[in-house]
Amino acid sequence: MGRLIDRVLARIVPTAEASACSGGYFCNAAGHPGYWYRFCCPQDGCEWTKVRSSC
Repeated sequence: MGRLIDRVLARIVPTAEASACSGGYFCNAAGHPGYWYRFCCPQDGCEWTKVRSSC
């Protein structure tokens, strides 16, 4: 099961990062107004992480 998830992440994230974050930034991600976010999947689970303020 873990290997399948690793393969899916490898397709989403071209470069292997420790945090396995998506390459694209999204404004107002997951309903958070006025900020740039990106989707990261560290070992303890996936979440939106704030990149910088103001879109």
